[in-house]
Amino acid sequence: MLSSLAFGYALLLNPAVRPPHEYDLQDVKFDLSLDFKNESISGYVANKVVTTKNDATLWFDKGPMTVTGISVDGARTYNAKAEGDHVHVNLKGVGKGKTVTVTIKYHAEPEAGIYFVSGKRAYPATTDLAYTQGEMEDNHYWIPTYDYPDDKATSEGIIRVPKGMSVLSNGTLIDHKDVGAQSVWHWKMDQPMSTYLISLVAGYYTAVPDGNFKGKPVTIWTPKGVEDWGEAAFKGTDNQIAIYSKLTGVDFPWQKYAQSAVPEFMFGGMENASCTTQTINALFPPDSKGTQSGEGLSAHELAHQWFGDLITAHDWSHIWVNEGWATFMPHFITRERHGEDEYQIQRYGTYQGAMFSARQNPMVRTDYTVPMEMFDGNAYPGGATRMFMLMRELGEDKFWKCCQAYLKEYAHKNVTTEQFFDSWGKTAGESLDAFRKQWFYTKGVPRLRVTRQGDDFKVEQLTPGFTFSTEVQRIGDDGLLTEKEVEFSDKQPTLISVQNAKGIIIDPGAWIMCDIDYPDYDKSLWMTAWHTAENAAQKMRLLDKFDADGIETIYKEEKSDAVKRELIPHLTDKAELISLLGSKDEREIESALDRLAALNDPAAKPEAERIFAETANEAMKNNAYDILLRINNDEKTAELGWNTTTYNLGTKIAALRWYSYHEPEKARQMALDAVRNFAPGPVRMAAIGVLGHVKDIRGDQEVFDVLIALVKARPYAPMSAAINALAEYGDKAAIPVLESRKNHSLHFARGAVASAIARLSR
Repeated sequence: MLSSLAFGYALLLNPAVRPPHEYDLQDVKFDLSLDFKNESISGYVANKVVTTKNDATLWFDKGPMTVTGISVDGARTYNAKAEGDHVHVNLKGVGKGKTVTVTIKYHAEPEAGIYFVSGKRAYPATTDLAYTQGEMEDNHYWIPTYDYPDDKATSEGIIRVPKGMSVLSNGTLIDHKDVGAQSVWHWKMDQPMSTYLISLVAGYYTAVPDGNFKGKPVTIWTPKGVEDWGEAAFKGTDNQIAIYSKLTGVDFPWQKYAQSAVPEFMFGGMENASCTTQTINALFPPDSKGTQSGEGLSAHELAHQWFGDLITAHDWSHIWVNEGWATFMPHFITRERHGEDEYQIQRYGTYQGAMFSARQNPMVRTDYTVPMEMFDGNAYPGGATRMFMLMRELGEDKFWKCCQAYLKEYAHKNVTTEQFFDSWGKTAGESLDAFRKQWFYTKGVPRLRVTRQGDDFKVEQLTPGFTFSTEVQRIGDDGLLTEKEVEFSDKQPTLISVQNAKGIIIDPGAWIMCDIDYPDYDKSLWMTAWHTAENAAQKMRLLDKFDADGIETIYKEEKSDAVKRELIPHLTDKAELISLLGSKDEREIESALDRLAALNDPAAKPEAERIFAETANEAMKNNAYDILLRINNDEKTAELGWNTTTYNLGTKIAALRWYSYHEPEKARQMALDAVRNFAPGPVRMAAIGVLGHVKDIRGDQEVFDVLIALVKARPYAPMSAAINALAEYGDKAAIPVLESRKNHSLHFARGAVASAIARLSR
């Protein structure tokens, strides 16, 4: 799962207080009707289980819903009831190892788990649709079943929707037929998976072909009318599947692979087995491909099909085995498609992302309150960075052999961190306990300090709990480079004797997650280090060692286009930046224009005007407009943006926000109109936020009433935006209405309510 605003959300449920699990879930079969008019669902689910003890009490998670019937193997002969958050079935007299099927009939208007989106809010789609989102523990709001990752089952879904709609779900399409005013879609997943991965997406979709992998179809499901946007973002996923299959030694494990795009999605994407759900915000028109890409998002969610779906974390404390790997694997798509330098630059960006979270918490911990807390920088870049470190330690060939053995050993199973390292250590032929303990259970990152002592160099490891080895690079007066492996301990300093050394560089490939201080080094040594850097990752690590003149020097001497692109935001040579505006690479043009604007160069304005007027790349048009609005800071430019339509409505949103600060009364009316008249989704959502900022004219409460109405309404996205807007609005009269939503099923909503009430209560 990948999110633009947050990494995850979950039911307030600590694994320590879950009821005893006295069965092994085998299959989840559901038959569900979707009522779009009332945003409700009705049907039944049949949970097939094998008891794991005599006289077992079965319980299944459920959200607020009306249960109209519970039967066991078609009969009502057992004590069964729906109460609170569970359905309970007491199998008195049934022995251990018996197979039973518990069928639960129900209907509901869920607040979470399944989301209905009106075509008025679905931009750039224009028709109604619905989708589910299960991770972490939200599927039980629409389907009563076992809702925790440590028990896998097959699934089967019969989904009934209005005639003309399409439905995507897990596995293989068994049948599709029209029955009266309904379309009935029958999907079946015959491989076990964790229940949070059960998914459906329903609406007026087109399944755009994207090749296949060994006969398994690959498709991009986009709302009708934006098929070319879906292709622009995700075309070529079949090639990504081939790369991952070859790299891991394990072929893509599911019957098909489909990616769908949905509006008002709370994440970037979600890796439902065989049918990933992506945010519709990832789509863009083909003309914007020069600066936009869906490759990273696609590669992340695809990697989950192996790491997270085929093998799944036993519980949320080990979520890095899902998210760390899904962050790790896309680097190899980059290496295959874009070359070594871009791969190394991307790897260093991941390394930087890991450092902050590593200082806050150890990777594996059980002291979280809600699972959401575990979906942090440790799980994502932290897990990926540690896998790069493990790859360095084992060597890449052995690393992938261990990966293949691990995927085969634990296919369709759950794993803990300990099981992961036991498997890898067994294949590698060595103990990985020390690596596991210090990098997964120890808070912090090593900090090294390098000081010269005569002809020697003293290296102190200042962080307790870390002992590790890495290469040390000698930099001589001749510029020649030699390396050797050295161990660093927190127990005592390491003294390194290097003949004829101008300096030494620790970890010259930038593989180890650590801070390194070199208090004695001067500019000339850093310049030599740059020229002898092992890879582009190390060059990125060295960037903060250079002043403006140094940046100009290394830019002019650098041979790698990928590295030079990373240097553009640091340039101060305006002539060089202006020359880059004529580049054939739109990324370079955009970066150079941004830098000129940051430097307040007069050339920025006419160039932004030219790009805004001439470019077919609407993402670049948005960026050029932002620069113009910042430079001109006037109503004429704001009006220009409000009257311009780009693919993501970026100019309209920027203009509305400008009005909110400079002409609040006009902004108030613009925002009220946008909300009431259902302006396209992104503009309407921005307008809700603007209302909280501009507030009401004294004596009026028009804005207040609109925000309160949104909080009371069902749709979660505008509701959450309105909750945040009320917090900024600042009227304590909102507290009673907010209190009424504090037990909302969705974690994001509960969190927004708690934050707003706290802010208003100050």
